Amino acid sequence: MANGFIPISQSIADQINDMIFLQKKYLPNDKLPNENKLAEELGVSRTTIREAVKTLVANGVLTIERGRGTYVTAQPGAQNDPFGISYIEDKKKLVNNWFEMRLILEPANVRLVVERASDEEIQEIIDCEKKAAELIRSGKSFSAADQQFHAAIAKATHNNVIELMLPAIEVAIRDAINTAVYVGAGERALENALTNHHNIAHFIEQRDADGAALAMYYHIKRGMTDLDQ
Repeated sequence: MANGFIPISQSIADQINDMIFLQKKYLPNDKLPNENKLAEELGVSRTTIREAVKTLVANGVLTIERGRGTYVTAQPGAQNDPFGISYIEDKKKLVNNWFEMRLILEPANVRLVVERASDEEIQEIIDCEKKAAELIRSGKSFSAADQQFHAAIAKATHNNVIELMLPAIEVAIRDAINTAVYVGAGERALENALTNHHNIAHFIEQRDADGAALAMYYHIKRGMTDLDQ
């Protein structure tokens, strides 16, 4: 079971990822600054930069050319984004499109969870919700915890196709949070997650499919509404 601790290297990997996909600071085939410069820019150690780069290399976002440096791949993240969705330039529209897709998929997911999940899997969902809430209340980044909550739900559907879609869904959730911050809806996103994750977990724990589906629908719909305000 995933815990609520987010390694600093993962947080830095997310920041570099955002520089590539959201901020367009580094484009395909661009060379990244060396470890010293990145460490200074992001306020972390070279060891942390090295671990973050390893994560992004494993995800197909970066490639290391011996003797030359670290580069953005020609198609960064292609293994988690086979359709090239991350290259759509209008990020706000993209996030809304993801919300629409999730509005169709995720309320149905929680119905499958209520039918199929073991007690242990339901407890994992509850634990993920509590840990995300703790991070929100303490003012810490909760993006990874948010992803873990939705990932635990997807895995508990016992549907292999839904599980295979997890990397794309996790990227969508991270982009939704980041975009909310960029357009000034960050506080509303925190309130949405704090309230509605709790409601979703509660109804799943009660094995109330209708309640869980409605809570998930409201959670995603609220995200769409907040983004447009």
